[in-house]
Amino acid sequence: MQSARRFNPVGNERLTATTGIVLLVLTLVELATIPLGVHTFMSLHVFIGFVLIPPILLKLAATGWRFARYYSRNESYVLRGPPQVVLRLLAPLLVAVTIVLFASGVAMGLVHGRPLVVARRLHGPASAAWVLLVAVHVLAYLRRAFVSSVEDVAPSARAAVPGASVRTYLVTAAVVVGIAAGVATVPAQHRWIDLPRDHHDGRGAAVRVAKT
Repeated sequence: MQSARRFNPVGNERLTATTGIVLLVLTLVELATIPLGVHTFMSLHVFIGFVLIPPILLKLAATGWRFARYYSRNESYVLRGPPQVVLRLLAPLLVAVTIVLFASGVAMGLVHGRPLVVARRLHGPASAAWVLLVAVHVLAYLRRAFVSSVEDVAPSARAAVPGASVRTYLVTAAVVVGIAAGVATVPAQHRWIDLPRDHHDGRGAAVRVAKT
């Protein structure tokens, strides 16, 4: 019992769940900009993209901690059991695709010439793969995540698991930092908004970008 309270696997699960719910809401807003016309809503698309980054880093940290504790055979985490087999197999791919997706998205506003072409070619397929992997993740965990999130705000359940205030501060801080990052990009959003729309011809796109 003392070990469980010290390493707090339930608290880790609740932090992961709450962060996941926040990410789901932000992701739905981000995805909504695509059918509405990503170029028309590029400013919102870029803003939400930056808001997503700190919560994603928080979720990766929480799940990475669980991974490290479980495979180092910490008793508290071992007793909670492993993630589902399919999700364990998909997890490294999801992490890799997430890094490619957000790194390429940020790079499109920072680089020029051939690196810009590469970033754009990576961003589209990474987006499709990310949506597919996240959909699998959501289908597997949404109900459990919702229950854990609700428990962390219910007074009786909240008091039963230590660290509720810390978890709230962490999630809130991640969102606030993300909003600050999004606001900070507003003066530079023309770099994303003014990207050429026709990027199928990589050589042509590189020439057009080089001329700007």
